[in-house]
Amino acid sequence: MLYIDRRKEILETIMKNGSAQVSELAQKYDVGEVTIRRDLKYLKQNYNVKLTYGGAIANDNQIFKSIMEIELSKKRTQNLEAKRIIAKKAAELIEEGDTIALNAGSTVELILDYIDNFQSINLITLSLNIAIKASTKPFINVYMPGGKLRSLSGSFYGSDAEAFLEKFSVDKLFYGVVAVCLKSGVTHPSIDEVNVNRVLTQISRKKYLVTDSSKFDKISLVKMTDLDIFDAFIVDDDFPEVYRNIAKLHNIEVI
Repeated sequence: MLYIDRRKEILETIMKNGSAQVSELAQKYDVGEVTIRRDLKYLKQNYNVKLTYGGAIANDNQIFKSIMEIELSKKRTQNLEAKRIIAKKAAELIEEGDTIALNAGSTVELILDYIDNFQSINLITLSLNIAIKASTKPFINVYMPGGKLRSLSGSFYGSDAEAFLEKFSVDKLFYGVVAVCLKSGVTHPSIDEVNVNRVLTQISRKKYLVTDSSKFDKISLVKMTDLDIFDAFIVDDDFPEVYRNIAKLHNIEVI
């Protein structure tokens, strides 16, 4: 294994578990403890981990708060200013002729407010609310799957929805989330919606995590995806430093 890859893995271990021991790392990677200490020193200088006697710890010991799903109408009123700024930044990435995808949620829905002056854009969405809103813009060609509708989120799901999505190729996916944490990545309160969201990531060339900072260090019922699949995080100014380190580690742009 190249030392660059070893350092990436060691940093992942520290970020997810909160700490790592020199002796255990040396045994795992079959290298000397001097080499591991050199790796940890590099991570201290570049990723702000703390060195301890015999190992290293994450600079911030995250406590992940478990959250439940709330109604979309309530979501729309929370952190609205930050969501609008994030949505505008996301909209700036859209180009003429793009096929974009919006899964569901209050932040990605706001992206439509900043899409104008195009001749033609294709939109694939899981959300009934987003589809209705997009239908008022004549230059947007709206595609949405059938299946079962969850009234709480306004999102379609099920095997029919998944089969429908698999026919498409998406240029840019703007992925709204409920909860993000280092240990479990992106998690969601409804197991019903997990698979259809995973299909969206599989058919998309560029993937953007779109969320305000209130969603970080939160965990919910079911894992949807890892953080390292995204090409960029579109976030607000309160984006936690530890996630900036994860973005740097995986060459993920922070917008």
